[in-house]
Amino acid sequence: MKEIFTFLLVLMCSTFTWSQGRSFQNLVGKWEAVDSENQSGGLEILDSQQIFLVYGKERKPVASCQFDFAKSPCWFDFTIKDSTGSMALKSILLFVNDDLIQWQVFEGDARPAHFTEGAGQMVYLRRKR
Repeated sequence: MKEIFTFLLVLMCSTFTWSQGRSFQNLVGKWEAVDSENQSGGLEILDSQQIFLVYGKERKPVASCQFDFAKSPCWFDFTIKDSTGSMALKSILLFVNDDLIQWQVFEGDARPAHFTEGAGQMVYLRRKR
């Protein structure tokens, strides 16, 4: 029993340390997903001031954003503006590895603490080189 407890404690600490080791710099790049209709979409992050939401040929700038890497999964809230107005979205993201993230976007004020099938669109984004 003591070995199991020790193993779980080490596993929890290493997971916490790993999630804390990620920062904004780990997100810089082009992240893409392809849907069943062969349409691509994702994020393009050049730096903290230049972030774009991409879908097909559309590329919308993120007007404002806020990241919280202290949370696991990370919180990523952003606002998209276009000619009709602005839309505030909340999301969570988790690094699966250096080149793959799980991302779920929610409309409105609610944001679950963990990934859920009940709300929001969930995608896996792969880093494009």
